[in-house]
Amino acid sequence: MDIDTRRPRARSARILPPLCGMAVAAALLAGCAATGAPTPTVTQTVTASAEPAPTSSPSASAPAADVSPSGIGDVDLGTSYDEAVAATGATLAEACPWLATAEADGYTLTLQRPELPEQGPAVVDLVQVSASPVDLEGKPAVGPVTAEGIGIGSRVDQALAAYPDAVEIESVGDRRYLAIESEAGTGSVFLTYTAGTDTIWAVTATSLDEPPYESCG
Repeated sequence: MDIDTRRPRARSARILPPLCGMAVAAALLAGCAATGAPTPTVTQTVTASAEPAPTSSPSASAPAADVSPSGIGDVDLGTSYDEAVAATGATLAEACPWLATAEADGYTLTLQRPELPEQGPAVVDLVQVSASPVDLEGKPAVGPVTAEGIGIGSRVDQALAAYPDAVEIESVGDRRYLAIESEAGTGSVFLTYTAGTDTIWAVTATSLDEPPYESCG
């Protein structure tokens, strides 16, 4: 008896397409899984920090030319003593309140008023910058200087070269003054040094005839 095998083939033919479709779908899914969503690209922006402006290195500057017969620095002769003391931060001498001093960079600032002031507010009659002669040896001038660049630490021969008309005044002991500038109705500038040495250790602007040897005995 002959067996008809055509039906099963027809059934197989009908089953194959779904299987084939599943295979194709699986392949597509596999392909999607393989490719996946595109990996996002992270772009990192680096902002360069602004370079700081170049800073000039500190350098020693020349002393200010602010010594004149009318005063020294911001202190003028004839101004209120109390105001000058407050402005400079000077400290009154306990035993002599007509004197006040303030320490600056390498020198001492001294303010003075009359010991017995006349009627009205006391005014400044002397402004001085000074330093120890020992500390000035071999060093350039420090603190305020005159228009010719003479100040504490300058040499006497330099002062005489800058001010050929300077007048030498002898004081008590071995103290000497050089009167280098004067202005009628204002005051005079004196340079102080010790006889036998060549270093100026005080510069004074005063309305007095000359700086006192000792202001607070």
